[in-house]
Amino acid sequence: MPDYGYITISPKRIHNAPWYLKKERIRTVVIEDGVTSIGDYAFSECKSLTSIIIPNSVTRIGEYAFDNCINLTSVEIPDSVKSIGHYAFLRCEKLTTMIIPNSVASIGNHVFENCSSLTSIRIPHSVEKIGDNAFYGCTSLTSIFIPISVKSIGKHAFENCPNLISVVIPSSVKSIGGAAFANCGSLVSATIPNRVTNIENGTFANCIGLTSVTISNSVTRIGDTAFSGCKGLDSITIPNSVTSIGNNAFASCKGLASVRIPNSVTNIGNYAFAACDSLTSITFEGSTPPELGKEVFKYVKSTIPVYVPADSIEAYKKALGDYFEEAAIRNK
Repeated sequence: MPDYGYITISPKRIHNAPWYLKKERIRTVVIEDGVTSIGDYAFSECKSLTSIIIPNSVTRIGEYAFDNCINLTSVEIPDSVKSIGHYAFLRCEKLTTMIIPNSVASIGNHVFENCSSLTSIRIPHSVEKIGDNAFYGCTSLTSIFIPISVKSIGKHAFENCPNLISVVIPSSVKSIGGAAFANCGSLVSATIPNRVTNIENGTFANCIGLTSVTISNSVTRIGDTAFSGCKGLDSITIPNSVTSIGNNAFASCKGLASVRIPNSVTNIGNYAFAACDSLTSITFEGSTPPELGKEVFKYVKSTIPVYVPADSIEAYKKALGDYFEEAAIRNK
């Protein structure tokens, strides 16, 4: 099957699949044995399509192949399929389950984005990469198993999955993209594996149910807004490997009671702990105060104890004088 798409025949832009003009009438698609590829955009916007039969001869599902097939409820992908193109099942709003065969090596960008009825999905051990926005907006998804084969999770991969309760990030993962789990309000715990060096911008932003996070000693940077708005987070251990805490990294973590800044941290960004108004103590372990951005501790109580090394009290009073009373800055 060839790839299809939108072409311009002046002055109109039209879709060149031969059945496209009858797309509203298509309810079932049977692909005959011998076909090896489902082309790009092949059944895009077939909004009445409810079922499709894919034979074992198919090795590729093209980009946007079933985009916006809003009544498609299930698809059985045979083990012969090796690649699923970007956006392949975008906005398939009634798709409830999906089994990805063991032959697939990566889940492309936006593949299941806004599949709002998808409740479960099996990712096989053949998959090494989960692409950008792969499960963005899968609002019914409650849990997902990520196998040990996965090495990277793309940006926004699980963003806006508000019912996602649990996810185990395996030790094989080396990178987690920005905002990968942002707005997952039901997520209660997360562990950053020991191969990850950066917690990217917005990774867990607005995960309001998040109460526990384990950050491995491999992490050197906590990015902008990484945990911003995590109102349920009551404690956090920043490992000695971290050198930089980004802008708004923990802003509005209103349940955060205490925080320890290790001596490895040399830079804390703008508003990093702003509006953490439940903080009862802060501990700095470095003999030299880290470089501070603007309004780092805005709306944090100025009277809470700030513990610093005994020989660095004056240096910290100078660095933190805009936020805390002199008497609050002291040796433990």
